[in-house]
Amino acid sequence: MVSRGDFMIIKCRTDKGKVREINEDYVLTMVADKFSLLIVADGMGGHNAGEIASQTASTFIRDYIFEKYDEYENKEEILRDAVVNANAKVYEKSLTDIKLKGMGTTITCCILAQDKLFLSHVGDSRAYIINKEGINKITQDHSYVQELLDNGSITENEAIKHPQRNVITRAVGVEKYVVVDTKTLEFSDNDILLLCTDGLSNYISNEDIYNIVMDKKESAADELVNIANENGGSDNISVIIARKEDGK
Repeated sequence: MVSRGDFMIIKCRTDKGKVREINEDYVLTMVADKFSLLIVADGMGGHNAGEIASQTASTFIRDYIFEKYDEYENKEEILRDAVVNANAKVYEKSLTDIKLKGMGTTITCCILAQDKLFLSHVGDSRAYIINKEGINKITQDHSYVQELLDNGSITENEAIKHPQRNVITRAVGVEKYVVVDTKTLEFSDNDILLLCTDGLSNYISNEDIYNIVMDKKESAADELVNIANENGGSDNISVIIARKEDGK
């Protein structure tokens, strides 16, 4: 799907992969007058609970930001509040049905407004800025493997194939309260923003992501998903790519 506004060109794709029966990922984009909103979410839980968690959180965040955008001077704060309230929404919903107990979701969410990128993040989905200088991951994975990396127990190469690389340490909706990472970055005409779930990042190297995106810009979304499937496709795969319309 492609969205085109006065400010951004956005392409997104989500795929259930080659193994999973359903797609518990959720992608959401919104182009408003003053900003663009991008969200990727990777749900978890029994039955279809992960699907419910990712959709519930994402649509709540969209509605919260759309309704309250002008009330917040600091856009990091609106992102944090949106995710915190989405966490409460998913958690409360999980208590209403035994089949939904323990459900949760990652959230990686960006607001793009003029030359700024505002980010909120929980879990191990990722955001990258890609430009002529290289590929820069702007999120920190909330995962067991990331903790091992941080304390020097394993190397980057060991992390790629670690058997517990899918174990996350923070998620939206699993507990009553959640800690949300936020940051503000410059976003220039030459920058490309990529958001993805781990179904993409676990199956394609950063170098390959960089080369494909620099070659095809937002049109790389389909190719990236196809390659992730060719390389295993054992998880749901989602990607959003965005750039300024004049950033050619």
